[in-house]
Amino acid sequence: MQQCWFLTELIYRIHDKNCPTVHQFDKQMRLIKADSAREAYQAALVMASHELDKRNTADNQELTWEFAGIGILQTIDKPEESVDNMELHYTIDTAGAAREYMHSLRTRHASLQMQIALTA
Repeated sequence: MQQCWFLTELIYRIHDKNCPTVHQFDKQMRLIKADSAREAYQAALVMASHELDKRNTADNQELTWEFAGIGILQTIDKPEESVDNMELHYTIDTAGAAREYMHSLRTRHASLQMQIALTA
């Protein structure tokens, strides 16, 4: 089986102990090379776990990170000179209504899980 490239968006919620009413979300676009969407999904979850380990063991104890979910996972054409797990883009958004944002993200994440289960 030939491996494909996937674009995934990993989303983290950032909790700031000094500003509990500010709701920030870090969104990272990453490339994954995998045999299937299911394998890419699992690799994205592993990446997210490693990122959490790195962020939550840092010296800054004021911030804690929580994995919120996967925003997108889609097949893309082969990049010219890319590296598996390369971060392509990131942004930190401040959401006015964190509860609604998290609900929307969890709905998208659940839909993605169902799509992957149906294609396996």
